[in-house]
Amino acid sequence: MEAQAKMASADPIEAIDFTSTRTLFDEICDFLTLHPGLTSDSVQKLVYFALALQFPEFWDIWPFASVVAPDPVGSTLFLRIFACLCINPVQIGEISLDTLCTLPQSALSSLLLIDQLAATRELERVLQIMSRPGSLIFRKGEFHDVSIPTLVCTAEPLRDRWILDQALQITLTPTRGPLPKVDPETLSEFARTFRGKLLRYREVNLAKVRASQFEAAGLGSPMREIANMLGRCIVDDPSLRRLVPMLLQSQDQDVRTRRTDSVHAVVIEAALFLTHQIKRSKARVGEVATIANGIFKGRGDSIQLDPREVGNHLRASGLFSERLGRAGRGIRFTSAIRRKIHELARAFDVRSIQGEARCEFCLECKAVK
Repeated sequence: MEAQAKMASADPIEAIDFTSTRTLFDEICDFLTLHPGLTSDSVQKLVYFALALQFPEFWDIWPFASVVAPDPVGSTLFLRIFACLCINPVQIGEISLDTLCTLPQSALSSLLLIDQLAATRELERVLQIMSRPGSLIFRKGEFHDVSIPTLVCTAEPLRDRWILDQALQITLTPTRGPLPKVDPETLSEFARTFRGKLLRYREVNLAKVRASQFEAAGLGSPMREIANMLGRCIVDDPSLRRLVPMLLQSQDQDVRTRRTDSVHAVVIEAALFLTHQIKRSKARVGEVATIANGIFKGRGDSIQLDPREVGNHLRASGLFSERLGRAGRGIRFTSAIRRKIHELARAFDVRSIQGEARCEFCLECKAVK
């Protein structure tokens, strides 16, 4: 698979003073609204993302934005605009692991802009590998670190839950009217100005961002870690910091919902249901499978699990089955196992975790929230 890549001019960037963080934030917002397909919350997310890109050495997670753009002309304009906010970005039209390993060294500390129409399995495979900072891949006798800050623009949403959970999600809506005409000279001037101000922002705030202790409250992982990254790059404007968790609340709820509806969570929910049968001291893996399949059916899902699959999910959760005589393999509901099942149910936001007011372990879970 051949890829076509474009790299912005690598001319030296001259630092330009900015008035304040709020002023710079608002200036970038106004610039991004040149694109009529960006909603206000998408604009704000992108400004935080652009600021966070100035401090790549401080982040423990992968700075990543996923843009869904059904209009190919609109996506082209968007990428031209956003590239003005990045120092020496690399734009690539199609990607594979081999292509990734041949990127120039200068791209590894910049931003990779992937403009690929289809959200293919190969694209998602590459993004999965890139999503693990510090992990190396081996190609042609050499190790390569492919953890690069990335913005990917596709016509349809990415499907892989692992990737979606780590993405700052942006929607580019189609527009009825004509898109603005922005000539190359004007964009070049915008790029010179914003890159200079962002460079100055990094110079002034490098030590402050390194020492920042911002913690986003009320969000679950991984949205909490994404919010912490975005919030830490704001060092002197509390109102802009407070906005970060609010911007990510809907994404956080989406992550929680998809996690709750996952096969793993439903297996835990089935085990939880059985623990709430007071006189029950054990359950066969087949019984857990029957309950799990009933939950799927009740939610209109056609998934059917067999006992072996359920056993694998239980084992992955640290719930190890044992021989229950002639009944086959299953779990004994000791107090320790009941507590562990409840802790797992809370971690996966299982819907029925608060359903039993008389259950001591449910009460324990409520007490820690």
